[in-house]
Amino acid sequence: METQSIEKSQRINLGARNVKFSDDAIKKLNYLLGTLFIGMSVLYFFRDNAGIAEKVVFCSAYFIMGLFFLFIKARIELSPTSKYAPHFLVSENGLKIKTGVLKKSQFIDWNDVKKIELGYYKIGIKDQTGLQFYPYQTRKETSIKIKRAIEDIAAQKGIEVENLLKK
Repeated sequence: METQSIEKSQRINLGARNVKFSDDAIKKLNYLLGTLFIGMSVLYFFRDNAGIAEKVVFCSAYFIMGLFFLFIKARIELSPTSKYAPHFLVSENGLKIKTGVLKKSQFIDWNDVKKIELGYYKIGIKDQTGLQFYPYQTRKETSIKIKRAIEDIAAQKGIEVENLLKK
């Protein structure tokens, strides 16, 4: 769990969604897959019995997949500091939720929150517009950190917290 110095907040990264392997192992696997895809694009380019259109399509597809694994999966998704990495940012002012690399982050002001529901890998926020659930994928330990950080701030702000797992 990182503490950012801009304001007293906790940034909790969701990390790799695969719970069987460590984030470091997943990162190394993504680098390996990216390198293999780029290597396949080069090898396919020099293939003799493929037509020009076939070479262009397959070389481009392999190269794009290689870049996807090298940069999006390995560098951005698992980065502890990237603003594009999936994370929760719990601060005195509100809660910022970003559940995917390509998903837009959402900021929820604590002053608008009436009730919080903590479920199985999801957070429910009730405000004047109704109850909105934010599902996420992460490891069990990370999910517990997120819920504890939210409970701590909610207790300070006097917001009702309901743990749906204890029912």
